Amino acid sequence: MLKFFRRNITEKTDDELVQLYQSEGDVEHLGVLFERYVELVYGVCLKYFKDSTLAEDAVMNIFETLVEKVRTQDIRQFRPWLHVVAKNHCLMQLRKKNYTVSFDEMPPSMQAEVVQSEEPLHPLDVFDENGEEQALKNCIEKLTPHQKHCIEQFYFENRSYKEIADLTGDELGLVRSNIQNGRRNLRICMEKTAPAEGWSNKDQ
Repeated sequence: MLKFFRRNITEKTDDELVQLYQSEGDVEHLGVLFERYVELVYGVCLKYFKDSTLAEDAVMNIFETLVEKVRTQDIRQFRPWLHVVAKNHCLMQLRKKNYTVSFDEMPPSMQAEVVQSEEPLHPLDVFDENGEEQALKNCIEKLTPHQKHCIEQFYFENRSYKEIADLTGDELGLVRSNIQNGRRNLRICMEKTAPAEGWSNKDQ
């Protein structure tokens, strides 16, 4: 399995290898780092594609994306970060090919696309960067308790629909409805606030 990766031994930690690659740009450092977790990545890919050949191809594609991602992103813990990258890569590929993926298996970012694909992923993406964040927080406080809780958990705590449903005891459909209605109410509140605050909503 994955014979194209050979085991290299080094005493350097994950953080040290990440820093070396980010500072020097030597792909060898990235290769050594990736080799440590190639079986983890393969396992994630095999779980989603159910085919060893497709899983191995995905592993190689993920490594190629890391060449740029690792250099530009702030990575605190490489292993869990890589796990998320691998999972999201597989889900996005399945989505592009119109394969069926369970809604509960999707990460919050993809769930958001399913619910309201025409809108930005995060409420803060709707507005400019000059003081609107506080206005948004004020508007969130005006939501109903259920809408406020779901919006905060989904967008700010990065919890999935299922996790929110488990926390609240509500059905997934109700959680989805609270998020949809919460977003709509936030938009209305922000549009009313804009003239008073002296800024404009970009997403009209």
